[in-house]
Amino acid sequence: MDELKNKIRSASGSKSVHSELIDSSNEIKPKELLRKKKFEELHRRDTVWIENELKDKLDSQSSEYGRGEKTRIINEALRRYFREPS
Repeated sequence: MDELKNKIRSASGSKSVHSELIDSSNEIKPKELLRKKKFEELHRRDTVWIENELKDKLDSQSSEYGRGEKTRIINEALRRYFREPS
């Protein structure tokens, strides 16, 4: 019986054939799959000049809805602009 236990222990300490066949170099870790991208990874900051009248409207509209509203409005306007032929 001790001889059998020793065989099992020695076999579990060595690499199995299966682990040698599995290529884990490109394996995606679960944390990488579930991690939400940061805002800075999805957006870039830019400085632009806006006409005073448009800036006032943008400020008043965005103050009603809170944080991130200017970004949403500008991104939506740019998407529409680039989607429609001029």
